[in-house]
Amino acid sequence: MLRLRMSWRAGLWLSVIALVLSGCGEKAGSQAVRENDPLPSAVSDSENVAEAPEPMAEEIAEIRSGDPVDDDVEFIYRLGLIRGHLLSFIELYRAEAFEMASAHVQHPGNELYDALIPAFEARASASFADGLTALADASAERGDVNAVYADLVVSIRATAPKTSVAVKLLAISKMVATAAEEFDAGVADDGAIVDAHEYQDAFGFLSVAREMLASENSSDINETEAIAVAHEQLDLSMNAFAGLLAEETEGEAETIYTAAAQIERAVLRLQ
Repeated sequence: MLRLRMSWRAGLWLSVIALVLSGCGEKAGSQAVRENDPLPSAVSDSENVAEAPEPMAEEIAEIRSGDPVDDDVEFIYRLGLIRGHLLSFIELYRAEAFEMASAHVQHPGNELYDALIPAFEARASASFADGLTALADASAERGDVNAVYADLVVSIRATAPKTSVAVKLLAISKMVATAAEEFDAGVADDGAIVDAHEYQDAFGFLSVAREMLASENSSDINETEAIAVAHEQLDLSMNAFAGLLAEETEGEAETIYTAAAQIERAVLRLQ
């Protein structure tokens, strides 16, 4: 079962920080050497690392409050989680794994939608609660749910705000981080899938992240490069899965954690 997390796993943050500081420190260090050729050791690596990231951190902080009412990253991220559950649902339902599918169609309303109601009201966004209920009811009857599902996805997409590439990539990175946590919880060290629901959550979140990214494009070369990084990392992450109904996989959670960090780093380069 998804546990909505307001912060990422500590290990991921350390990875992100290490990647960002490493890149920034290298850049600052190379500049210092050029300006002080006679004394290349006068500026230490630690000094470069400590000072370089501050402007980027401040710029990101300006667009992040952590509240989906006014934080587009958080709002898009949570909408993505809802869609991720629903994607896992439809894939399992089509495979006639009805009991597993049922759990995924219930969670968006029970765990995620209600918490977003203040954000919907503040943003004057259209509600898709009826669509969630209709899909759950149709699935309970074991009927054809494809049209109901398609209409619901359209409604959810329409709710998402139009934002910059950086904001969208930050939301995607956060979805990937959550997918890594779910995968980590669902797959044992030996590759055995010990919690199918968590494993399926991870699959759904990553699959929706790829769908979200597919619509992103830019004429800016830096944004284009960041989008390309995200595509590459999501493709690598999906290789960790052996199918929704598999009993074991050779994939590792670390692959997905690393993907989230790399996408985050690509966004920081845009600042």
